[in-house]
Amino acid sequence: MESSAAPTSAVPTSVNGGAPTAPGTPATTGGASYDAIVVGGGHNGLTTGAYLARAGMRTLILERRHILGGACVTEEVWPGARVSRASYVVSMLQPKVVEELQLKRFGYEAHPLDPAYAAMTPDGPIIFHDDSHKTAESIAKFSKKDAAKFVQFEDLLFMAADFVRPMMIRQPPALGSKAPADIASILRDAGRVAGMPQRDVQQLVRIFTMSVGDWLDSLFENDYLKGSIASTGVVGVWAGPYSPGTAYNLLHHALGELDGNVGSWGQVIGGMGAISEAIAASARAHGAEILTDAEVASIDVAPGGGRVSGVTLADGRTFRAPIVASGAHPKTTILDLAGGHNFPDEVREDMEAYRTRGASVKVNMVLSEPPDYTGLGLTEEESKHLLTAGVNYCPSLDYLERAWQDAVRGVPSENPYTELEVPSSIDPSLTDDDRWVATMFTQYGPSRHDQWKDGDRERYGDTCVANMAQFAPNLPDAIVEREVLAPPDLEDIFGLQGGNIFQGEQDMAQMAFMRPAPSLAQYATPLEGLYLCAAGTHPGGGVMAASGHNAAQRILKDEKRKTGLRGRLRRRASA
Repeated sequence: MESSAAPTSAVPTSVNGGAPTAPGTPATTGGASYDAIVVGGGHNGLTTGAYLARAGMRTLILERRHILGGACVTEEVWPGARVSRASYVVSMLQPKVVEELQLKRFGYEAHPLDPAYAAMTPDGPIIFHDDSHKTAESIAKFSKKDAAKFVQFEDLLFMAADFVRPMMIRQPPALGSKAPADIASILRDAGRVAGMPQRDVQQLVRIFTMSVGDWLDSLFENDYLKGSIASTGVVGVWAGPYSPGTAYNLLHHALGELDGNVGSWGQVIGGMGAISEAIAASARAHGAEILTDAEVASIDVAPGGGRVSGVTLADGRTFRAPIVASGAHPKTTILDLAGGHNFPDEVREDMEAYRTRGASVKVNMVLSEPPDYTGLGLTEEESKHLLTAGVNYCPSLDYLERAWQDAVRGVPSENPYTELEVPSSIDPSLTDDDRWVATMFTQYGPSRHDQWKDGDRERYGDTCVANMAQFAPNLPDAIVEREVLAPPDLEDIFGLQGGNIFQGEQDMAQMAFMRPAPSLAQYATPLEGLYLCAAGTHPGGGVMAASGHNAAQRILKDEKRKTGLRGRLRRRASA
């Protein structure tokens, strides 16, 4: 999940008397000056700021909320209990960023989850291990045919992930560009495709275009296996299991690695906010300044237009810089903060058309005791696995499709898919006493505020708890505190328009050189000095820090080019 530094409802205020001012208007002089300003202290914005500071730029990072991290945050929602309020597990955080920003030195620590999750059935769990052969052994209790197919399925998924992974940490080529760098990038990837076996290429095309439901139907027979795997293919997307392109979303979640183990997942010690705090500490160590409770009301344009000059905060403070990198939602950045009138018509139209509906509902809880699975007749090892892994309830593709259709009709799902995590089973430090932090990632909920009526959130949360209580009957009575964050809440709290946890829907029309629009996909915008640096850009959502890294590299490349050009002009003038 990614955050925005300014809520979509923010009304820009003037330095003089609080009268509204239009965003993106020419700035007056005044305010402290920096080489670069980053709007938004989400993990991507912090990453951009850290890299710019590391390169010697005087950098200011501004976060609207009282706490850093955006949706990658650990928040004390209830006294003495610290919750990963939005994003909740780590896998996709880029090793390059971890190493270069020295995040482990600054406190980042992840505990590997193996097994990562379990699919619950009336006859016991299907347990998913890092080792696909061990997973196949668990599947074989339900279907020997599916067990034999599963290893092939994972091999195929990781083949595709190996192909995509190198593209994540670099700028995508511009569509139709004749620039040498873009042509070289296209040729490099074309060469990689040409070197692949023909069958692998065919499989890649299928994964990029198929629905996850059709793909799984072609491979497996067990409904619980298919439902559980498919739920990963629809995480965060406004789509059902039979929507074209959802097979790619399953691949997207297989792109990560943890400590060199491809596809592994982990719990972050201290909660997900520990990632953001480590990045912030790295940024500060290189001289970056970071302000919280600093809502950006407008990205200012220099007199005469055409380039940014800094930002104005909602409280009237101004800060000047020739570079502004925005970690806010791309629609918020272009249409609201910078002002759509400052961009060509095609940019404004593309941003107005950018789809950003969300369907994810996060249920956070504090428990008096952990879920008790002993009544399932499991081995001691299996019971331990269920406590530390994600416990998934999605009994079939049809179940998932019906849940999706409820959201399409504009109502919360009557039977949502549910995945329960208990991070306190790994990290007791999340509470100040003997209570347990637990969280459920669920779908589907409609994206608009008016589609959630009084009582809907609690009814939805009760259904999710009931799903898990089939297997851990003590869960309902163990709940001490609970909050249900529907898509409108994710928008209001974290600035995620439409409640989409990826800052925009992830299908082939909004990925790579199309994300968030062809003219914005290389992080720079037509407004000189303004860059996009969060999940609304390539490679998309998840706690990766890739967008923040890539945007910083683009900024530094542009600055190097400008410096070189100024030097050449000075030499010519003195000749």
